Amino acid sequence: MTTTVAGVEAGRVNARAIDESAPERSAYRPDLDGLRAIAVGLVLITHAKWPWINNGGDVGVTAFFVLSGFLITSILISQQERTGRVDVVAFYRRRIIRLAPALLGLLGFTLVLGLLGLTTQWQIGIASCLVYVSNWVQVANINIDPLGHTWSLAIEEQFYLLWPAALILFRGRILTVAIVGIVAASALRIVATGPVEYFSTVTRADAILVGCVIALLRPHWHPTVAFAGLGALVVIALANPVHDVAIPATVVATAAVIAGRWEPLGVLAPIGMRAYSLYLWNWPMALLFGSLPVLALLMTVLTAEISYRLLEAPVIHRGGRRDAVRTVIPAPVGGRR
Repeated sequence: MTTTVAGVEAGRVNARAIDESAPERSAYRPDLDGLRAIAVGLVLITHAKWPWINNGGDVGVTAFFVLSGFLITSILISQQERTGRVDVVAFYRRRIIRLAPALLGLLGFTLVLGLLGLTTQWQIGIASCLVYVSNWVQVANINIDPLGHTWSLAIEEQFYLLWPAALILFRGRILTVAIVGIVAASALRIVATGPVEYFSTVTRADAILVGCVIALLRPHWHPTVAFAGLGALVVIALANPVHDVAIPATVVATAAVIAGRWEPLGVLAPIGMRAYSLYLWNWPMALLFGSLPVLALLMTVLTAEISYRLLEAPVIHRGGRRDAVRTVIPAPVGGRR
């Protein structure tokens, strides 16, 4: 079984280039990079067949969806508060600039594998990734490995086609809209089964919307709550509860970590900054070196570091600098069970 993780902000752009005059909601938080490191780490060791980690996929993907909703909504509302409007075009431009280089590197790798005859359905996989519908391709039971893990990127991008518009249209009632969305998506996820439940946007929107609600409410809980939430994430990964229990439990635990702000978690920030590349390359390496999980893990770290330095960092520090100086730019990470 492969695993999943989604929704992250990756790269130093979220760290050093924040406008100090912006509202508190957009200030850099190293602890969130640390949270991302924990989540992606659980996924990596699950793919490496680490003993006792049975539920890293559910924990990772759900935590990243919650974190993504929090970060994106914080960015958009911060912009509303500073300027009185949401620049939707600039928002999408930044996301394309931030996400495309590393993803295109993976798609180029997949193209080479396909031309060598080492993978099938690669044409469908590449095409579906380019237009962010790879989750629905897998709802149709089409195997697009080594790109199966991109389904969570697709979910996030589909969600964010609608969310900025919702913030604009329902500005005074957006909290109510989000809560109604959580209830509806949770109900649909409970009754749905198979690939529809796991891969569809509507059944995964509840976790993202919880992150959105946290950003709207701006709670400040005691750091011990965040520490307890972090421990709960690890316990859920170890205990392997049933899927319908693991997801809401992870949502609550992740919300506690975000709202509680346990600062020591920031020591893991350098790993969290590389989470996008780490997960993009982990599943392909796990497929190629599945019989040697330690080698697969080492190759993941190596290829992710190359991707980060050659594809992500140049965009962060040069191509995206003009937009980045005032904005945190989240980038999702994909996975597949």
